Amino acid sequence: MINIYLDIDGVLLINEKHAAPYADELIARLIEEFPDSTYWLSTHCWKGENRTKEVLAGALKPETLELLDQIKPTEWGELKTDAIDFSQRFLWLDDDLWPDELAILEKHNATDNFIMIDLKKDSDQLKTIIDLL
Repeated sequence: MINIYLDIDGVLLINEKHAAPYADELIARLIEEFPDSTYWLSTHCWKGENRTKEVLAGALKPETLELLDQIKPTEWGELKTDAIDFSQRFLWLDDDLWPDELAILEKHNATDNFIMIDLKKDSDQLKTIIDLL
């Protein structure tokens, strides 16, 4: 089993209203391959508040929106790494990594588990990730 930690802004959304290329396909693949181990790791799901569906509603296909309920919320404080279970294999997809988060990944020898998403540099990056799953 592998846990998948998924950010929204800059990963699934290129801006507030538009989905990233292949966002719908990525979510479908994650739910198909990792139905019990895909987690939100986003400011839209923070400190017990889960606004992920509301934020993604205008950008994703209706059939994709139905899948969002299968992605589990996380609890974290100052750093997103607070929510990561380092005792399990994982991948973390995000467009930003704070220095303190990097230090924690380094402490756990887990820097290779972080995938930096840069849609401006590679607009098809999510397709590449789908192909690797």
